[in-house]
Amino acid sequence: MESNGVGAAVRLTQLRGRIERWRRVRAKRSPMPAELWSAAMELARGLGAYRVARELRIGYGSLKDRLRADEANGGAGAPAFVAVDGAALFAPAPSGASEVELSDATGLKLVIRLAAGQTVDVAAVLAAVHPAVR
Repeated sequence: MESNGVGAAVRLTQLRGRIERWRRVRAKRSPMPAELWSAAMELARGLGAYRVARELRIGYGSLKDRLRADEANGGAGAPAFVAVDGAALFAPAPSGASEVELSDATGLKLVIRLAAGQTVDVAAVLAAVHPAVR
C-alpha cells in the first residue's frame, strides 16, 4: 500500500467505479464478484474496513467477516506452496553452522539454527508453524 495515501485514494476511487459498473449490469440480487471483494479487502487492510465500506457503499459487516476469514486462513498473500532447495539453503557456513530466517507479510518470523552437521526437514517445520503451508 502506498505510504502517502494518495495512491490508495486513487485505487479506492477506481474500485468504486468498477463496483458501480458491476451494479449497473448485474443480475438482480447477484453477489458481488470475488475479484471486487478481494480488491476491497486489500484496500481495507491499509485504509480500514469502515472507510473502505463507506466509500465503496458495500456492507461493513460483510467486509469485516471476509477480512476475519481471510486472516484465519493465512491472510493475504499467504503461500499455498513453498518450495525450498535444502541443499542451497543449508550450505554450511565457514563455521559449519547454519541459520535460516523466514518471515511473512504479517511479521511472523521463524529462525532455524543448526549446529555443524545437523539437518532438518524444512517443509515439516514450516507446515507445523504456518497452516497456510500445509
